Amino acid sequence: MRFNTNLLLASFLGVATAFRRGCRPDLTSQVSGTGYYTMTDKDTWDVVAADFCTTGPELQKLNPDPAPASQGIIRAPCRVRKRDCARVPGQDNGYYRAVEGDDLTLIATDFCMTVYFLQFLNPGVENSEKVTPGTIYKVSCKKKK
Repeated sequence: MRFNTNLLLASFLGVATAFRRGCRPDLTSQVSGTGYYTMTDKDTWDVVAADFCTTGPELQKLNPDPAPASQGIIRAPCRVRKRDCARVPGQDNGYYRAVEGDDLTLIATDFCMTVYFLQFLNPGVENSEKVTPGTIYKVSCKKKK
């Protein structure tokens, strides 16, 4: 009997939760690619930074004033991402189900990864950019430090 990785991944999706922080683009600044995010009481610099493909110290450099109290507004790297990671509680990785129009580069970029690392997490994924809709990929949801 052959082990079916996709079946295993699909079983994890039942307990996974999808959540990605978003930001409001700053349309008034001369600096493109930044925006605003409203902190919550459960947020930390490192946790928020991970969703914006940066690190806690880099995020703090964008916000040199003292750390905001809960519900404070901070400046963050801001770009549109269509894909969200289905996080598995207690795990550094999660899952993403490919849709029509996806390719490996787009998927990897949305999860702050290289195509090489995406392929490393998903043995058997070919070098081709072609993605079959419905395929479940293991992706990085790791909090950056």
